[in-house]
Amino acid sequence: MQESGGPVVDAHVHLVDFLQRPVEAGELVTAMRAAGVDRAVVFGLPVKKKWAMSEPRRPHYYLDGNDSCHYFGLTDQLVADVYRALDPELQARVAPTVCGFDPTDQLAVEHLEWAWSRYPFWRGIGEVLLRHDDLTNLTAGEQPSASHPALDPVFDFARARGCPLALHHDSSSAGRAGDHEYVPQLDMMLRRHPRTTVVWCHAGVARRIEPRRQTDVVADLLAAHDNLHIDISWSLVDRILGEDGTPSEDWTALIGRHPDRFVVGSDNVGRPDGLPGQIKNLRPLLDALPAGDRRLVAVDNATRLWFG
Repeated sequence: MQESGGPVVDAHVHLVDFLQRPVEAGELVTAMRAAGVDRAVVFGLPVKKKWAMSEPRRPHYYLDGNDSCHYFGLTDQLVADVYRALDPELQARVAPTVCGFDPTDQLAVEHLEWAWSRYPFWRGIGEVLLRHDDLTNLTAGEQPSASHPALDPVFDFARARGCPLALHHDSSSAGRAGDHEYVPQLDMMLRRHPRTTVVWCHAGVARRIEPRRQTDVVADLLAAHDNLHIDISWSLVDRILGEDGTPSEDWTALIGRHPDRFVVGSDNVGRPDGLPGQIKNLRPLLDALPAGDRRLVAVDNATRLWFG
């Protein structure tokens, strides 16, 4: 599964959409080949969007309509079904992960125990949705936090299983430009669990999160926590490349200081038709890195974390 741009391990692919409709195994394989994706880390989605009677149109995304989302544990079974439909050669190139639990539920770890007891093939946990722009307010129940006590057993479980824990946790709330008021919660949890491998999805950046001085925040966390890695995907890619598509010198310099701590992903949600284009969007950043760093970020780091 290679193309002229060189192989990539896509560390962030969702096999369902926000209505929990799964992809077909054949669709995933075709998209990976078209994108030059050698291996993929695949997630479900921990929440499902409700279609309310008051909404005249069927939603497709969490922002479609004002109704709520709710936690949906069956998402992990849907991921398992897609994975089991792959032939053995392809299964070796796909790392399935577990995410279908409420991160504010102090019994959340029991869901992980169930998933691991049912299937032996899980390679990680995530994407766990904590602070997430408008999705936080749209999700029914208690608001999650990176330092919530319900997550301590989850961190411990990931360490015991030797698998990465991928977290989406915005560094600030929408409309509070660059305050980074939620970063101390993540820092606190990393200090409590220094032996758990954590992947911070999008480095705290989301659609309406203004990432002022984001490279300084990420640099400080990487220096303080050897167990932290950064997932470059979704809106973070747009921030790094800017309007003209040129990679930010601040970000390329930061990656150059820690080339073994970054991975890249498409963050494709649902049907993978868009995956080749999303991987193509990553190429200018990868091409701006020295060859050794590019190999680490594009392939080797994700291979070590999820396929080692």
